[in-house]
Amino acid sequence: MDNVEYSVSEFREKLMSDIEIKASDSVILMCAILIASIGLNMNSIPVIIGAMLISPLMSPLLCIGYGLSVLDFAMVKKAGKLLLVEVGVSLAVATIYFSLSPITYASNEIIARTAPTIWDVIIAFSGGLAGIIGARKKGSNNIVPGVAIATALMPPACTIGYSIATRNFDYFMGSAYLFIINCAFIVIATFIGIRFMRFPMVTNVTRETRKIHYFLIFLSFLIVIPSIFSASVLVKESIQKSAVKQLINEEFSDYVILNQDYDKEEQTLTLSVSGEHMTPAEIQEIQAELPEYGLKDVTLIIDQIPNLSKLTGDQVTKYLDQYIKSRLDKENDRDPEIKKEESTVDSTQ
Repeated sequence: MDNVEYSVSEFREKLMSDIEIKASDSVILMCAILIASIGLNMNSIPVIIGAMLISPLMSPLLCIGYGLSVLDFAMVKKAGKLLLVEVGVSLAVATIYFSLSPITYASNEIIARTAPTIWDVIIAFSGGLAGIIGARKKGSNNIVPGVAIATALMPPACTIGYSIATRNFDYFMGSAYLFIINCAFIVIATFIGIRFMRFPMVTNVTRETRKIHYFLIFLSFLIVIPSIFSASVLVKESIQKSAVKQLINEEFSDYVILNQDYDKEEQTLTLSVSGEHMTPAEIQEIQAELPEYGLKDVTLIIDQIPNLSKLTGDQVTKYLDQYIKSRLDKENDRDPEIKKEESTVDSTQ
C-alpha cells in the first residue's frame, strides 16, 4: 500500500507544498483564466477544457476539506488565504478581458454557467471525492485532471468576470452560485473522504468537530435548496419542449412550421403554419387534445399562412417580408426591454 499511496505525513506535506503562494502559480492561473475567458467568449469547448486542465484552483479546496476533517486549522487558514488570492486574481483577469473584448454578447457557454441545478451539486461532490482519493495516489494518474474538468471551477469564475464587465446582475448571481456550489461541495466531499480514509486528528477537540459537522450540514442544505428549485424548473421546461415537439409532429405533420413561440407567463403556444387552411372547428379540436400532450393549461394560437407552393415568387417574397415585420413588431411590443438592453450593450462597446 505504501508504494502506491502517500503515508499520512507524506500526504500532508504534499498538500502543504501545493498551497505555497508562488509567482509561477499566479502566472499559470492568469494564463488559465485568460484562456477560459477566450473559450467562453468564442463558445469553444476544447479551449475551455484546456484552461481547466492547467488551473491550480483545485488544490486549496482539497486542503481546506482536509484541514477541516483532521482539525488542522493551520492548513485551513493557509489554504483559505491562497483561495481568496486566486479567486481575486481570476475575477480581475476575467473582468479586464471582457471589458476589453469587442465581443460583448453572451455565448451559449456563458449562459450555460448562469443556471446551476442539483446536478451541478452531484458533479461537484463526486468530483471532490474522486479528487481527494486520486490526490493520495503516488505517480501520475488521470483522476485529478478529470476532476478538474468535471468540477469546472474556471468557467463560472470567468462568467462572474463577464457579468461584472457587462453589469449583468442576473448572470452574476447565477455564475456566483455555481462557483459557490463547486467550491463548497468539493470541500464537503474532501472532508467526508478523509474521514472514510481514517486520517488521524491533529487535535482531539470533539466540540470543535461537532461544530464543523453541523456547519457543513447547514451549508449543504443552504446551497442545495435553490439548486433543487432550479432543477425542477429545468425539468419542467424540458418536458414542455418535448410535449410541444410531439404535438407538432402528430397534429401538424402536413404543414410547414415557420415559427413556434411558447409564452410561459401567458401559457400560450403560438404556431405559424403554412399549408391548407384550417377551419375554426379543426383548431378547436386540436385545442381539446392538448391535455393529452401534457399541455392542459396552454392556449393554442395558430397564425395561418397561405400555402407558399401556390404563390408566385413575388407574392412569396412580399408575404414573407410582411410576416417578418409583423413578428418583429410583436416581439418589441411584448418585450420593451430589448431596445434598452441593446442600447446598454452598445454603450459598453
